[in-house]
This record gives sequence, structure tokens and C-alpha cells, in this order.
Amino acid sequence: MCIQLSFGVIMSSVFKTIQRTGIVLICLGFMAFPGSVLAQSYDNPGLGEQPILTHPQDFKPLGIRAGGFMLHPGVQLTAEHSDNALYTAEDTVSDWIWHLRPYITAQSNWNRHSLNVRLAADIARYQDNGFQDYEDYFFLVNGRLDVRNRSYLSYSLDYMNLHEGRNNRTAEQGIEPTRYDLYGGSLGYDHTFNRLHIGVSGKYSRLDFDDSVSANDDIIDNQDRDRDTMSFGMRAGYQFQTDKQAFVSATYYKVNYDEEFDRNGLARSADGYTLSGGLTFTLTGVLAGDLFVSYHDQSFDDPALVGVSGWGAGAGLQWLPTRLTAVRAQITSGIEATTYEYSSGYFRTLYSVRVDHELTRDLQLTGQVSYSDNDYQLLPGAPLDARSGDKLFSAGVGVNYFFNRYISMSAAYDYQKLSSNVPADEYRTNRVWLSLTLER
Repeated sequence: MCIQLSFGVIMSSVFKTIQRTGIVLICLGFMAFPGSVLAQSYDNPGLGEQPILTHPQDFKPLGIRAGGFMLHPGVQLTAEHSDNALYTAEDTVSDWIWHLRPYITAQSNWNRHSLNVRLAADIARYQDNGFQDYEDYFFLVNGRLDVRNRSYLSYSLDYMNLHEGRNNRTAEQGIEPTRYDLYGGSLGYDHTFNRLHIGVSGKYSRLDFDDSVSANDDIIDNQDRDRDTMSFGMRAGYQFQTDKQAFVSATYYKVNYDEEFDRNGLARSADGYTLSGGLTFTLTGVLAGDLFVSYHDQSFDDPALVGVSGWGAGAGLQWLPTRLTAVRAQITSGIEATTYEYSSGYFRTLYSVRVDHELTRDLQLTGQVSYSDNDYQLLPGAPLDARSGDKLFSAGVGVNYFFNRYISMSAAYDYQKLSSNVPADEYRTNRVWLSLTLER
């Protein structure tokens, strides 16, 4: 799940990132959506999935002008090696994974209003473990209608056909990746009254899972995971200085599952809210972003399911210590869904820092560290060995070389470690990536 409070700033930055890479980073909506399920690491991409965040000034792709739009077609060819391709605690298996990632972005260049369209795919083939092959597809539309001088209407429409990897521990997995569709849309309206900014938004998302097959050839019925989520949010900000704005926001959401009871006989439909308050700021053009705190609360239709609630910190920061170095940090938190029989859900907090440095005009060094803490809300009577917490640590380094505006090559290494109170689910992986990106 991802909390996005300053929609105009953050989503603009996200889309600029999306247009330059073969992997898509998605945070559905501009405020929290509970239970956001994204394939692999798309909600927290590492250096292998997202090697280039921004191009050096002299190597930015120029694109193709098509009427009122600029087109940026491209493709990324990636070889990935993992020493634990199946994410197991013991008897690890290494493998090569070959990725083909085509994409195209269309951005309007109108004087008023904006429209952005994105099509992308991640097609992966395992050299020795072909049953893990997958194909993920993305279609995204977002834009803005300038209603009047200080008012605008924002909108988005998304469709993704994704998979769950073997590293997922929140639901039962089959031999082959579990496929699912994600549909989403949002509509928002913002108006500024002198120093006061008011925004309202509504969002809808749907998750639709396919069944999978277990190691014993039994069918894993995932229809109890299909659900719709609707939310409504309001945000108010007051600009007390030219470069600083204090804000508060409130979001109410409702989750409706297609099936009244899940595989364990529990009714997981729920409703909840998120309250947030913080500061959006820019300091001398060097440090900019958001700092905020949030309170989350979710209750369930089934009285046997204990409600999940908690405080969380939030941040989305960019620091430019030099003209050649960018440091980006984020903190997100939220309540996530699970089908685990002894838990009603879990509270996830993600911390991430990434550094990009231009060593020379055509050579870029990168580094990234992230930590995710999943705290499960256990049901009364749960056994002592029931899953209560997972902690995922990841760190990586990379290098990008730009031949010209249209061709670049990237190499990256990352290390992941999952620690859990369920030892059989723990894993460690070392992965090496080599990518060639072509973009017009």
C-alpha cells in the first residue's frame, strides 16, 4: 500500500520515473488504498527492476513528436541471475531469468490540461525453472483538466495483469505464479483559495485472482481473494510560508469481497479510515518533499476478526546535496490484507533510501537500501508459532553507462533477506542484473 498526500507533486514525479524505465512503479490513487497487491517488487523496485531513475541532462531521450503528444517508445533487455530463484529457506536453486520489457509513453504538450498514457510489459523466462515464467502487462492513463485559474480536475485509469512471485508470504502459493488482474480508477478535484488549498478525491480498485495448483496437484481456490475497494478522501493545506504548507487529510474506504466467507470460514469484508497530518516544503531548492504522521484503523464484518489499527510515519523526500547527486527517501505505512487463517491482516511499514550520483557526464552510480516490517494482527487463540511478523531487508548497488541519448547499459547487484518467526519461510537471495535499454 502507498500513501500519497501531495498528489500533484508526487504523481508527477512518479510518472516521469515511469516514462524513463521499462519497469512500472505503481501506487494506485493519491491517498491510501488498503490491500494494494503488486507483483514482485513493483511497489518497491530495486536497482535491477528500475536501474535508471533520471537521465543525465545530455542524455535525455528526445522522443517523437506526434501532434500534441510526445511519444517515448523503448525496450529493456535484462539478464538476471539469482542464487535462490524459488525463495526457499533450504535447498536453494539458482537460475538465470531473461526479461523483455517493452514500453511506450505518450505525454501531451498542451498549454492547458494534460493527458499521459502508458503501455508496458515485463516478460520473464527462467532458464531451468520454466514453470516460474510470467508475463505482466500494464496500461495506465492519468491527466488533469484545468477548470479555472486555481482549480483542476485530476483523473486516472489503470489496468494491470500481474503475478505473485514465490517470495509472497501473505497468501498460499501454487507451483506456478498466481495470476491476477488489477483494475483501478480515480477522480479528484482541487481548488486553491489564496493560501488555503482544498482537495477531494474518490477511487475504485478491483482485484481478480486466478486459481492455482499446489505441489500436491490440488486446486487452490483464490476466488475468496477477489474484492472491490472504494474510498473517498479530503485534504486541506494551508501555505503559511512561500515554500511551506501544513496539511491534514482524511480517507474513508470500504472493502467488499465477492465471497462472503473465505477458505477459513471468515468474513473479511471491511471498512476503515486513515487520518494524516504533516508538512510539504522546499528548502533553498536543495531539499523538498513531505513529512507526515498517520493513524490507520480497519474493522471487519466478522466479529471473530480483530480490528487492525496503528500509527505510522510517512515521508517522500528528495535531497540534492550537489548538482550531481540526488538522494531520495520514502516512508509509507498501511494496513494490508491476508488470507492467513490466524490473522485478520497486518500493518506494513516500508523505509527506503536511494542515492544516484553522476560520476562523469555519461556514468551514473546508484545505491539503495530498504526495510519492510510486516506486523500481523493475530486472532485470539492463535498458536504460539503462528506468523506474527516478517521483516524484509534489501540493499543494492548499481552502475549505468549512457552511450548516447537512446542507448544505455546497466549493471546491478542486490541482496535480500526475509526474517520471520516462521523459520521455514525465511530466505536470502543474491541477485545480479545486466540490462540494455533502448529508448527514443
